[in-house]
Amino acid sequence: MEFTRALLAQARAYNRDLESILRAARFPFDPLRQGAQTVFVSREQCSRLCLELIRELGDESGGVMPDVRTPVGTTRLIALSMINSSDLAAAMHRGIEFNRVCRVRDGAEVINRLLVDEEQKQATLTYFCDDDARELQHSVLCNLAMWMRFNGWLIDQHIDVTSAHCAGPQPRFMAGIRHFFHCPVEFGQPVNSVTFSARHLESALVRGEEELGEFLKLAPYYMVIEPQASTVSITHRIRHILGDDFRQELPSFEELTGLLNMSARTLRRRLEKEGTSYQRIKDNARRDMAISMLSRDGMTVSEVAELVGFSDPSAFHRSFKKWTGQSPGSYR
Repeated sequence: MEFTRALLAQARAYNRDLESILRAARFPFDPLRQGAQTVFVSREQCSRLCLELIRELGDESGGVMPDVRTPVGTTRLIALSMINSSDLAAAMHRGIEFNRVCRVRDGAEVINRLLVDEEQKQATLTYFCDDDARELQHSVLCNLAMWMRFNGWLIDQHIDVTSAHCAGPQPRFMAGIRHFFHCPVEFGQPVNSVTFSARHLESALVRGEEELGEFLKLAPYYMVIEPQASTVSITHRIRHILGDDFRQELPSFEELTGLLNMSARTLRRRLEKEGTSYQRIKDNARRDMAISMLSRDGMTVSEVAELVGFSDPSAFHRSFKKWTGQSPGSYR
């Protein structure tokens, strides 16, 4: 519902007729009316409304990218240029090349690169246009997060962004950044960037053009609200096994191999291929649950610490700051 109301606020900022947009999107009620914030919005309704706003504005970024307008159909063409690549690295390079062509502008240099460190462990995707408004750079960073979700869909894996840099100042309202990034985010940096395991770049693409057509119908939901769950990722299977109750002792690595019916060697190889480890998956599961609980009213930090499996609140503080770059109290 918050995203739905934000879409309508964007339409209003561009002086568009909200009633006609809601009608064209076949939206069953007015999300701005009093009491509507408690009404359920489906992923289909949410996506239709977003796509109608895009059509109305003639801009697939919804008017939030500060450099140039993104004509309707650009995302589909970029995706088609990527989808038959040999691996994710090749796909991302194609997407970067396509994006550069779309955003060439007199006197403006677009810095859009995919870099891998010397040890071949970490990959970094950057984007910056040298005359963009600095105060809007957090919107550009959020768009990078959306593209990482699309890249994860291409290989049917969750891509864990381990750190992010923003070329602008910290925004007054951090809800958007916190929605997309559960990792440390540094502001006032030279470029916008997201860093992730380079092992994902070796993964083969598993999606075809037919699947892309179906994905694009719900792309606003999957890329903005919640990524489409993987069907084959070992990370996804382990997260499902761990569940949401961390007060009980989590399975050991040996117990996990039994639950997954695979050898320790095979499991380690699968985890390495997805650029993660069992410890990181456990940490991320606790982190995500802690973030969810900290967003609710009425729960103390100590209560959250206990519910995510920490008997010592100080240990929870240290771990949470390592995960997100902030203390639980500051994050709240």
